[in-house]
Amino acid sequence: MLRGQVLSRFIGNVKNNPYDFIYFLIYACCLTAFTLLLVSPDNALKVFILCALLALPLIVKNIKNVISDKQNLFLPLMLMLFGLLQISWVEIFKESNSDFTAAYRSYQNGGKVMIFAALVFTALQLHTRPAIKKNISNIWIIATAIGLYCMAGYQAIVAPDPIIFRLTLGFENSTGTAYALTLIALLASQAIINLGLKHTIALYLLHFMVSLAVIISTQTRAGMLVYPLLGVGLFFVHYRHNRTLLLRTLLAFILLAMLIAIPMRTVIENRYQDFVGDMNSYSEKNSKTSIGARLAMQRVGIATGMAHKWGQSLEQRAADIQALSIQDPSLAGALTYINVHLHNDIVDTFSLKGLPGVIVLLLLYLAMLLRACTQRSPVLFIISGAIAIYGLADVLLYGKGDSLSSMLALCVAMTLTPRPLRELSHE
Repeated sequence: MLRGQVLSRFIGNVKNNPYDFIYFLIYACCLTAFTLLLVSPDNALKVFILCALLALPLIVKNIKNVISDKQNLFLPLMLMLFGLLQISWVEIFKESNSDFTAAYRSYQNGGKVMIFAALVFTALQLHTRPAIKKNISNIWIIATAIGLYCMAGYQAIVAPDPIIFRLTLGFENSTGTAYALTLIALLASQAIINLGLKHTIALYLLHFMVSLAVIISTQTRAGMLVYPLLGVGLFFVHYRHNRTLLLRTLLAFILLAMLIAIPMRTVIENRYQDFVGDMNSYSEKNSKTSIGARLAMQRVGIATGMAHKWGQSLEQRAADIQALSIQDPSLAGALTYINVHLHNDIVDTFSLKGLPGVIVLLLLYLAMLLRACTQRSPVLFIISGAIAIYGLADVLLYGKGDSLSSMLALCVAMTLTPRPLRELSHE
């Protein structure tokens, strides 16, 4: 009887407020895609596409508000613009029967994901209240993170050799896994703070320790260095007015990091020794190493971008890089990656889309940070910073996996961010 009353009331609400129900579906699908991201990226993308399709009727219904709200329109507009830039560049420069078809497809897929994100982000900011109770969203995000950590632990246990094991979860490579895990861990950290429990700080520190261990298991140096700083930074922003607490917690962060480093000492030492060896090789003009290749790619990316300031094809860039490596053998390490990307969002964009591409990308970074500031959202600011920082070591806006993790993190951060009171007062 009671179940029937609840069901009839729900159906009645759907009939009376169909757009509110659509918003609920967008919200739920966004969190579902977030949960599936590192387990089944392909299915996560399908759910995210559904989010974008559901967003269209909401945007059309509120098109006047969308256009008039210029302050909140900047970020979706930049997401849309950069996504269209990626797709149009492929259409203009892709050659028939190209040897770089896979790379072109990855740039195109990354552009599509950003267009989807622009639609979802626009729809999410149209409502003043979340469609799902805030605590449910927070628990959902935390449960997703815990599930991934358990999955990571299982993969580590069954690995033949834990020393050389690099965590991938459902991604193709461990580097992309480290970046996605960083974003997920930061969102889970914010969710822990949002719950406002009695032992919030203790739970935050426990989560920091576990998530850091999982990210170290990817053996991605950028993740090992960047995530601890961002995790500590997010905490400090929230508790910045309590200096005594900050000092105590800083010591706790340091002790926990040292505690994690003890069992993972071999992994950390190996990665450090690899870094030192790579730098020594690069100083001897040998760039055929992980670090050396990245440095070589930055040099050739800037050089080829300067030669083609309005953009060029992958084929032309590859030919230019080959010519540069003949003139300067210390650039030979970049040859390995001419059929993919140059491991730096800014440099890679400049080398292929020229000055227009770099300007749009920098405006996108600015839009993310400005949105975080206007919303007074620490987690959105930290997530935006993570995307920009990791973009200096690799590319996060290329292909469906990395671009999806970045865009989903932005959208989920939006669901954790309350609307400012001054915005609510005008509605």
